[in-house]
Amino acid sequence: MTTPLPFGPGPAHAGTVELVGAGPGDPDLLTLRAEAALAASTAVVTDAAVVHLARSFAPQARVTVTAAGGTDRATVDRDITIDGDTVGVLTGVVRGGGRAVRLYRGDPWLHPAYAVESAILASVGIATVTVPGPAVELAVPTVAGIPVHHRPSAVTLTVAPPPNLPPPTDRARTLVAVSDDGLPIATEDLLAGALVAARVDQVVFGAADPKAGACGSLHNLCADPRLNHEVDVVRGLRATEAAALITGFFEERRG
Repeated sequence: MTTPLPFGPGPAHAGTVELVGAGPGDPDLLTLRAEAALAASTAVVTDAAVVHLARSFAPQARVTVTAAGGTDRATVDRDITIDGDTVGVLTGVVRGGGRAVRLYRGDPWLHPAYAVESAILASVGIATVTVPGPAVELAVPTVAGIPVHHRPSAVTLTVAPPPNLPPPTDRARTLVAVSDDGLPIATEDLLAGALVAARVDQVVFGAADPKAGACGSLHNLCADPRLNHEVDVVRGLRATEAAALITGFFEERRG
């Protein structure tokens, strides 16, 4: 059976599997309810794309990466297989008295493995609690201030690898989020894709992100010849001060 989401930030009781949405993979888009579930867990089964969140927020838990997570391409196309070991791990943890979390990339309700996994757990008598997460396709554009639900400003949202991008029905009202096959759509990828889709002429930033930057740090979507627009990127404006602000913010947030 599926139990309602309990009020408050605390985790569900032992004996229940929490089906948690991790959002697009950015730790700052992980919900407080998801953080609490991970912190209280003894075992986490996770999609490969968000395994870094499981290891960061559940350092004491045993982390298992499931093949049911799939690549970005598989997630978009719904061409995905169910990993039977996933349910076996979750069931074993709960029946042994532990706290189990199944961590999904994006929102569980939109994940292609969620319906089957939750149904299998219910069929063997394991209760579940679903913890929603930001949908990958909408989370970062929304945070960036792109009104994807505002009819006068945006109508169509497309998520696809570059070769499969459909022609926009209206260039002024179409947002295209680009993802290479197998590469998680991270915050920087979606923001860079939004800049390209909006045909922004120039973007200026201070501190680079060598691990995930999509404007020339790790890769450069702003100057991708496969796309129909390029954005001029000015890097390193007051970089030292910008880096100090970012570092200080996260140090304070993490305590």
